[in-house]
Amino acid sequence: MSRLLELYNIYCKYINFRFIYILEAHAQDEWPICSSRWSPTQMPIKYNQTHTIEERLTVAKDFIRDFNFEMSVVIDKTEENLFEKLYSSWPVRIYVIDKDYRLTYKAQPNESMLELNELIEHLQLIIKSNE
Repeated sequence: MSRLLELYNIYCKYINFRFIYILEAHAQDEWPICSSRWSPTQMPIKYNQTHTIEERLTVAKDFIRDFNFEMSVVIDKTEENLFEKLYSSWPVRIYVIDKDYRLTYKAQPNESMLELNELIEHLQLIIKSNE
């Protein structure tokens, strides 16, 4: 997460970023894990799957607070999970959508990790093409 925020801080003056909170990846009532490896508090993150917009807002706000997250965060509507359905973004993906609303890049996780070097190259190409 820290690497993503580092990229955000480098490129946010050139590119609009949005973090879209979708389904809870490891909801304790569906697929619990006890790992705390990514948690800034070093405690396991324990949330049930969100089923209402209010629940999802609460979890998103906790995420923003706990990770000191600076990027704009929006949430996928719980009734439809439309972003998740259209983009198959679970558990985590990075997309680049251009100013004409075309998908120009989709990062694929490898063993639950995202390789960000390709993303950096893509962002640099976008910036150069807009100069």
